Amino acid sequence: MSFIPGIPVPIGGIEKALGKLWEESGESKTRASLINLAIYNEKPGSLERNTETIRGIAGEHAMRAILIEADPKAEGSSADAWITMHCYLRGAKGGSVCSEQICFQLAGLAARSLQSVVFSHLDSDLPLVLWWQADFRPPIDGKLWRWVDRLLFDSRHWKNPKEQFGLIRQIAGLAEARTVLCDLNWARSLPVRQALAAIFDIPGNLSELQLLRKLELDYAHGSRTTALLLLGWLADRLGWSLSNTSANPEFRDAHGDIVSVELKEAEGASISRMNLISENAEFHLLRESGSDLYVTTAQGTSIAPTSRMVCAPREETREILLAELSRGGRHPLYLRAVTAVQALWV
Repeated sequence: MSFIPGIPVPIGGIEKALGKLWEESGESKTRASLINLAIYNEKPGSLERNTETIRGIAGEHAMRAILIEADPKAEGSSADAWITMHCYLRGAKGGSVCSEQICFQLAGLAARSLQSVVFSHLDSDLPLVLWWQADFRPPIDGKLWRWVDRLLFDSRHWKNPKEQFGLIRQIAGLAEARTVLCDLNWARSLPVRQALAAIFDIPGNLSELQLLRKLELDYAHGSRTTALLLLGWLADRLGWSLSNTSANPEFRDAHGDIVSVELKEAEGASISRMNLISENAEFHLLRESGSDLYVTTAQGTSIAPTSRMVCAPREETREILLAELSRGGRHPLYLRAVTAVQALWV
């Protein structure tokens, strides 16, 4: 490959080579690490792409990065490794703070023995965050997930969401699992959820939530799972039950009344428009193409017209990843949202 991810080292000599690298770096560089971040990918070229990702976040979140490019379907067994550092100036005092990076290219049996080949190189007892950039495959191996503190993945890229969400639920249900599930797609919908919730901070608006009869939602190409997660969050929070699983589904609210949903692909942000129509009012959320703002409006027979603007954080993976790495807690509503629209995953 043309990209060289660092200094080539033998698999059995990685820690020794890292020690030598630090000795040669001099006193001006300080090693720093708060977590182990392992990234697993099965596509050629992922080491280069993920090295760029680490280079972009290591200055804000010190770590030992372990990047894996795997080909588990290959015959035989092979394993190559490289080491490098990402260093950043630490201010007026001079010197640099550095994060370590270990890259693996695994094929065949080595790729299928992930925990023994890679996880033996974790940095002491620091938390392990595993970013899984491939499809999950059955059977789910409990030996692997016992090592993982936070599991990052992105359901937006899944071609078979129904199967993948089923496997994720298995991981969550392991008897001794300590793994925190972090779907970057769920994190991507957070600004929309916050903007939507802010509409109903006004007491007069809040009562209309129980009288919603129609929901219209526009999502970008490739973001249908984002839209469904948002819909699942609403359904779970409002006590709706799915009654029609067509392309434009229907729910029954807590009183048995029908709430119709219209899902539409459109240009713009992952979620660009939402209209919530109740018996007495309409609530709108809009993000214009290229805008950094959500504009929300409310009007109705018994409420005063209101309008406000809410900052829409950027949707770049880097920003979402940094936010997730800074979190310490779980996402308690995530699997509830997945379950609320379970029959819509295809």
